[in-house]
Amino acid sequence: MLADTQTLSKDCPTDVDTNTLAFVRRYGDSDKSVFSVAGLTPPVETKLSISHEASKDGTQRKMARTDLTVVDSFGVAATGSCHIVWTRPPNTAITNALMLEATNRLIDFCIEGGANGNVTAILNGEV
Repeated sequence: MLADTQTLSKDCPTDVDTNTLAFVRRYGDSDKSVFSVAGLTPPVETKLSISHEASKDGTQRKMARTDLTVVDSFGVAATGSCHIVWTRPPNTAITNALMLEATNRLIDFCIEGGANGNVTAILNGEV
């Protein structure tokens, strides 16, 4: 089981965590954990969720997700989210090591060009 508190940076990914938020476990069972940042007044919320599912054919789906709920200038709450989903067939040829390599490549792509270059490009609608 993951630690009850996760300290995460909101800055560009590096090996040094700066500008961090502490996410505290609010819920957890064998398939899902939900963490949130303490001290925020609803409806404003920042969450981290980790979940695991298996399909009937044995395919495993692992997801890490962050959600951010803010209130706009009209007082209306809006939520945005970011997901990373790992999907792995029951075939043992796809190992944790291969999935980790794929994850590292995706993270490298996201931060390529410095200061989240490709993430910024994607959020601006580039393909």
